[in-house]
Amino acid sequence: MASKRLMITPRQRKWLREYILKYSHQRLATLIGLMGLILAFATPIHWSVPPVQLTPEIPVTPETSTEPSLFDPFPYSDELATQMNFWRRIFTQYTSKQAVIHDDWYVDVVYEVVNVMDPVYGSEKEGWKAARDAQEKYVKILTSLADHWGNAKNMTETEQQIYELFKEIPESEYFKKTDAKDRVRIQVGQADRFKDGIIWAGQYLPTMKQIFREAGLPENLAYLPLIESAFNPHAHSFVGAAGMWQFMRMTGKEYHLTINPTVDERKDPLRSTRAAAKLLGHNYEVIQSWPLAITAYNHGLQGMKNAARAVNSEDIATIIEQYKGKAFGFSSRNFYVEFLAAVDVCQQYTKYFGEIEPEQPLALSEIKLPDYISAKTLEKYTPLTTKQIRELNPALHASAFNSNGFIPKGYVLNVPEEHKTEFETRYAAIPQTLKFAYLPVKSIHIVKKGEALSSIAKRYDVSQKALMAANNIKDAKKIRIGQKLKVPGGYAPVSENETMVVSSAPSAENSGKTDEKTAATTKSYFHKHTIKEGETLISIAKRYHLEVEEVLKANDLKKSQTIKIGQTLKIPAFEPRATQADKRSVATATDKKKKEHLVEKGQTLSMIAQLYKTSAKAIAKANAITNPRQIRPGQKLIIPEG
Repeated sequence: MASKRLMITPRQRKWLREYILKYSHQRLATLIGLMGLILAFATPIHWSVPPVQLTPEIPVTPETSTEPSLFDPFPYSDELATQMNFWRRIFTQYTSKQAVIHDDWYVDVVYEVVNVMDPVYGSEKEGWKAARDAQEKYVKILTSLADHWGNAKNMTETEQQIYELFKEIPESEYFKKTDAKDRVRIQVGQADRFKDGIIWAGQYLPTMKQIFREAGLPENLAYLPLIESAFNPHAHSFVGAAGMWQFMRMTGKEYHLTINPTVDERKDPLRSTRAAAKLLGHNYEVIQSWPLAITAYNHGLQGMKNAARAVNSEDIATIIEQYKGKAFGFSSRNFYVEFLAAVDVCQQYTKYFGEIEPEQPLALSEIKLPDYISAKTLEKYTPLTTKQIRELNPALHASAFNSNGFIPKGYVLNVPEEHKTEFETRYAAIPQTLKFAYLPVKSIHIVKKGEALSSIAKRYDVSQKALMAANNIKDAKKIRIGQKLKVPGGYAPVSENETMVVSSAPSAENSGKTDEKTAATTKSYFHKHTIKEGETLISIAKRYHLEVEEVLKANDLKKSQTIKIGQTLKIPAFEPRATQADKRSVATATDKKKKEHLVEKGQTLSMIAQLYKTSAKAIAKANAITNPRQIRPGQKLIIPEG
C-alpha cells in the first residue's frame, strides 16, 4: 500500500497568501516553523494506488484583468478555480480505469483513487466493486465523524486524517462539512477517452467552428461535446440522449433533426452541431449570459431562469454556491466549469497529452438522395465504398447496410467534397431498376396470434427497426392480430389475377423530344385494378399500401372526381425482380482486365459511357452499333479506352 503525502490545496494556498500579505515577516517565520512541525508529524492517509503526478496548474486570467483570457468571451473568476483544477485533473490525469472518490461539493477533497485494473483485484469487475466498497467505507467514517466534528480528542486516527483534509477549507454557508457523509461520490477519470476524442474530432472541429461563426456565436462552443460525449457520434446515455451533442429525442426533433428507426441525425456530427448552435444561440438570446446559457444546455433554460431568480443574481459562482433547486445537482453545478476545462484542454492538448496528432479535417459535401437505394449499389456504381458511406454517415442505422437494407429516399448523404461531381454523374447512370421511389417490399405478412415483431423480423431475415420503419410503427409492442405488415427487402409480388401495365416516359437525355419511336424510355410499373362494388379510393389505396394521392396521380384523377364499378385503375407497383442475367456482375470503370459490359435493364449508351468515362459515340463505334437506342438487356458491349 502506497501512501499519499499531505498536500496543500488551492484553498489552503489562497489562505496562506492572504496571511503572508497581512502579517509581518516575524510572524511568518513562526508560521513556517509551525508548518514544518505539522508536516513532520502528520500521519499520512493510505491509498489504493500510488499518487499520480499532478498536472501543473495553468495560469488563468480572472475576468477583472485587462489581459486577454484563454476563455474569452466566457467569464472566468477565482471562485471557480477549485472546480477548474479538479476537472482539469479528471480530464488529463486520471483514466477511465481509475475511480476518484471525492466530496461532491468540496471537490478538492479527494479521499482515495482506486485503480480498477490493479492485479490485486483479479479482474476489472472486482476492481469496480472495490471502488464502491471504498466509497461505502468513507460514508461510514464520515457518519461517525459527524458526531464529534471539530473535537480532535474523540477522533480515531483515520477520522483525524480525513478531518485534516477539510480543516483549512472555509466552510460554505450552504454546504456544511458535517454533512460530508452525504456527499461521497465516485468520478471516473476521462484522460484516455478525451485524448482519443480530441484526435478523432480533428476531422470535424474546423467545420463545427465555422458553423458557430456563421451563426454569430463564439466558435469555442464547438468544444462542448468533449464533456458531453468525448466527441463520440455514437454515444448513448442511459436516459436516451444520443450523439456527440447528447440530444434527447424530443429536443432533437424540436430542432429539426430526423429521428426514426433508420436515420438518427443526432449522430451526424455536422447536422447535430447546427442544431446545437440554434439551441445555444436561443439560450443566450433569452438569458444574455454565457455561463447561464451553457449551463442551460444541461439544466434547461427555464431551470436557469428559476435559479437566477431564486438567488437574485445571474453570477454563475453565486448560483453554484447558493441555489438549492432539487434538480440542480452535481452535474448542473459543474457543467460550466467543465466546459471551461474542456476549452483549456482542447486548446492546449499538447501540454496535457504530448505530441498527439488530431485526424485531418474532412471536406464534405451533402447530396440529397432522390431514391431509396442500397449501399451495395452505391458501392458498385459510385466512387464510395460501403465502409466510407458508413463512416461518413453515422446517422444511418446499421439496418440500412444489411443485405435487405436501403438508404432512405430524401436522406442527405455526406460524401467527400472531391468526389461530389463524380458521385452525381455516376449516380445518374445507375440503372433505374436499382432505384426506388418507394421502400421496396419483400412480402406482406398478416400478424397471427402469439407473434411478436421480433419473431416476424427474424422469420424474414430483416431487422426489427427496418420492419418498424416500413410500417411506421413507433412501439414494437403495439401490433395486433390480423394487421398487415410490409416486409422490406425485395419486390412486391404481382397477383396472378392482375395484369402488369407498363408506361413509358422520355429519358433525361431526350426530354425535349416527344416521338415515342425515337425516345429512350424509363419504365414505371403498375398493377391494373378493376373497381368492384363497395370499393372506394381509400380502401383501394389501403389494399395496396399506398396513399390516396398516389392512386389519383397515377390515373390523372382529381379528388372531386367519382369512380365507378368496372372502371380500371392503374396502381403504382415496384419493378419486378431482376432476371439472373440482370444480376450478373458488371465491369467497373477501374477494372483494367475486363473491357466488356453487360447491358442492364434501363441503361442507355450515355449512362454506360458515364460509368466508364468515355463517350456513347466511342462505344457505338467499337460495337458497330448504328442505332444507339436499340441496345438490349443482356447485350455484351466492348468498352474502348477512354
